Amino acid sequence: MARIKLGLIGCGGNMRGAHLPRIQANKFVELCGIADTSADAVQAFAEKWGAPLPAYSDYTKMLQEQELDAVMISSPHNTHYAQARRALDAGCHVLVEKPLTIRAADTKALLATAKRKKRILHVSYQRHHYPVYRCVRDLVRAGAIGEPRALIAYVTQGWGWGHNLTWRLVPKLSGGGMFMDTGSHLVAAALFTTGWHVDEVTAFTDHKDKKVDILAAVSLRFREGAVGTICTVGQASRHDERLALHGTKGCLVIHLHQWGLKSVLLNDAPLKIPARYKEDTPDAAFFRWIRGAKGYEPPLYALEVQHLSEAAYKSAKSGRRVKVAR
Repeated sequence: MARIKLGLIGCGGNMRGAHLPRIQANKFVELCGIADTSADAVQAFAEKWGAPLPAYSDYTKMLQEQELDAVMISSPHNTHYAQARRALDAGCHVLVEKPLTIRAADTKALLATAKRKKRILHVSYQRHHYPVYRCVRDLVRAGAIGEPRALIAYVTQGWGWGHNLTWRLVPKLSGGGMFMDTGSHLVAAALFTTGWHVDEVTAFTDHKDKKVDILAAVSLRFREGAVGTICTVGQASRHDERLALHGTKGCLVIHLHQWGLKSVLLNDAPLKIPARYKEDTPDAAFFRWIRGAKGYEPPLYALEVQHLSEAAYKSAKSGRRVKVAR
């Protein structure tokens, strides 16, 4: 198969810091164009790339002028739907930064479009590709903790109020605050590892004088008979994150700190991850699937994440318990 002809939409810090090195390391990918409304972001990306690239201020022109196989999107949340839809309609496979969209209806539409176009649509939830989360997922499904009883999770991060967070603090662009942004990773990981389904939520948020939520606490009731809580803290000195799953036979706990794995415990004993679980990234998986590798599944979990998020924000606004849509 020829090299994958790739275009990028969004050239900000995340694209430059996370995705660019992965693209450079993949010998099967040819970067054919980059697009961003910010000329400074385009220039910064090109300088880090180290070679001239076709650059566009309008991503639709890139889709028209470049014969692309795939597109990767890292842009403000509210632009994801239109950009991904245009790319899919142009016949491209698409990788989107989280969340896939800020409205469940838009997520459904993208899933339907990808299915109709027979194209890969993937969301950049890194934890889905970490060996520890895939191992824990298999253990839960194999009955290692027994019947579901509780899920307790939190993530902290020092958002600060710097330039890199400007659009994330604007509701129209972000669709929500810490819970919609970094919290989306935690919600996706919780649903991915358990396979449990949330029926109802009750949520509380605190904006800390901002226009979006900085703190959030969400109580959950699962169809499988478990209860749970998810807390997101955007006003902290550093990143810390735990996901604890409890059942009738035991518990599993994953602890990340400063974006690295600190420990994974099964009934309070360190769990050794079997060698068959290999390190991976959303980008590498995306490129493999385009080239025909097995293992791709449509990101239906992204729709569950968005349904839960919409219910949580509705509950926080109304002060009432809210049923999660299906």
